[in-house]
Amino acid sequence: MEYIPVGRVVSAHGIKGEVKFLYYNDEKEVFYGYTSFLVKKANNRWMRLRPTEINVYRGFFYLKFHGLDSLEAVSFMLDQELFVKQEQLPSLKENEYYEYQLIGLNVVGHDDIPIGSVKHIMHTNAQDLIVVDGEKELLVPMVEGFIVDINIEKSTIKIKADDLFL
Repeated sequence: MEYIPVGRVVSAHGIKGEVKFLYYNDEKEVFYGYTSFLVKKANNRWMRLRPTEINVYRGFFYLKFHGLDSLEAVSFMLDQELFVKQEQLPSLKENEYYEYQLIGLNVVGHDDIPIGSVKHIMHTNAQDLIVVDGEKELLVPMVEGFIVDINIEKSTIKIKADDLFL
């Protein structure tokens, strides 16, 4: 079973066990479909968390979890990612991908010449950028003019690579 990170606990909020949570998805309404989260504790064991209160303020979720009623009780999860089971994620349309599916894919250019691998996705106001870790770091806009093909099964992203990028 695969667990997928959906956000990170940024800080505690108050002394009654509430935490400030940065959700990775821009579609905030998807968040309300999750009935539980998982967090990896220091002993590498997973702990299930059930939210009892959810508030939103200035782009952050403020969460309270069942059984965690103090600052001390939530301190273990500060700066930790919260996960959901992969099957809890909403279905995608054709040519849509989750970020976790793209990280690590091989990036190739014309004639499948290797360029590097996807390090992470950078979100900007204009468009998302694929950060490619190769001979030198490369930023590729995630738009049709630069992305030729994304093939999850073959673990590749084919881009239009010309002298502008290389």
